[in-house]
Amino acid sequence: MKKSILFIYLGFCGFIFSQTNSEINFNNGVNSYNDGNYNEAINEFKTIIDNGEHSVAVYFNLGNTYYKLNDIANSIYYYEKALKLKQNDTDVLNNLAYSKNMLIDKVGVLPKNQVSEFFKSISNYLDTQQWFILGIIFEYLFLAAFLIYFFNSKSFLKKKYFTISVIFFSVAIVFIFIGINRFENEKNIISAIIFDNEINFRTEPNFRSEVLFNLHKGTKVVLKEELNEWGLVEINDGNKGWIELESIKKIN
Repeated sequence: MKKSILFIYLGFCGFIFSQTNSEINFNNGVNSYNDGNYNEAINEFKTIIDNGEHSVAVYFNLGNTYYKLNDIANSIYYYEKALKLKQNDTDVLNNLAYSKNMLIDKVGVLPKNQVSEFFKSISNYLDTQQWFILGIIFEYLFLAAFLIYFFNSKSFLKKKYFTISVIFFSVAIVFIFIGINRFENEKNIISAIIFDNEINFRTEPNFRSEVLFNLHKGTKVVLKEELNEWGLVEINDGNKGWIELESIKKIN
């Protein structure tokens, strides 16, 4: 596996521990990981989460630790949790890819529209919060340029700053629109990881219905609907089926 998986994620990635105990737990987790005491490391990192504190560093380290224990489902689960906080983290994406290579099931993907994929790649360049921040920055730039235009008496400067203000305003609208679009997509998509060793996908939410196919532990699914103890889920290739909700763990 890539060398980075062998090293604990020491950076806090913008996360500031609010309590001394959490900092101690994190350092203990790092030391336990480096000493090969992986179960102890997991307990230390999970204590931080149980205290209500979440970070890319903690989730990433949990993913690494579970990988060391060959628990691929939990490894993938915590890498995906880390990506919820920092969607384009290169280390997390790389290690997630290595974990997915260990899965039994190799699920394909549906053919994608090139235009929609192009816009998606632009949207994925930054996370939701960063798009909103950029939008706000350009709103302030628009306001500054507009004020210069409004209070300037020289016609050539008024024309210049009016054009600049229009550009800033347009860019702000685009960035905020991308941020809203990402926020809505993330809110409406509930992802989960299969934790049963093998699970049957059925045509209806009951055990009497036909089995369509089966998948194994660690595969990521998208939860589309819930009905009592059953969930209708979709996999990357577009296939859907009903499974028991207790067989999956939601990432959100």
